[in-house]
Amino acid sequence: MNHALAALPESAFYFHLAAIALLLLSFFSGRAILQVLATREGRRERAQRLVRVAIGRLAALGAIWTAIVYGHGAWERAGAHNCRHLPAVDAAARFAAEYCYLRHDRLLLRVYGEGREAGRQHLLAHRTITSVGPVHMSWDGQALVYASPAGNAQGRLALPPTWRDRLLARLP
Repeated sequence: MNHALAALPESAFYFHLAAIALLLLSFFSGRAILQVLATREGRRERAQRLVRVAIGRLAALGAIWTAIVYGHGAWERAGAHNCRHLPAVDAAARFAAEYCYLRHDRLLLRVYGEGREAGRQHLLAHRTITSVGPVHMSWDGQALVYASPAGNAQGRLALPPTWRDRLLARLP
């Protein structure tokens, strides 16, 4: 869960967007409850219809929010620059890593592995991490470990990457 929250954009715009969405959700929920309780006749049918509409609206809001957050992340990853390869522990290692700099003191960590084609590496996972100062990454046998020089942020990318990491790495 920590890496999911760390991947969220650090912008006041998204905070304000979420606040407006919650205010609108509260307003429409209150209005729906008043509409259901307005008269006794047909109360159950109105309640069921409004619940279906509310679930649809929440699903749409969740899809829009996911698209905004993902779009921001894809836009940010497209601006990766000054990529540096992290050497593997030994020559027979199955995984390779690199880190790239992004805007606003952020790093993009990428892990590559053997593809179906012999000798060709393909992207297995990536993470975006906030970093200030020099980069300290290392392999510990079962993960790629990132440690902040200030000691307040530490990331760990398990090897082999989880199915979620592999799925997200296939998206732009």
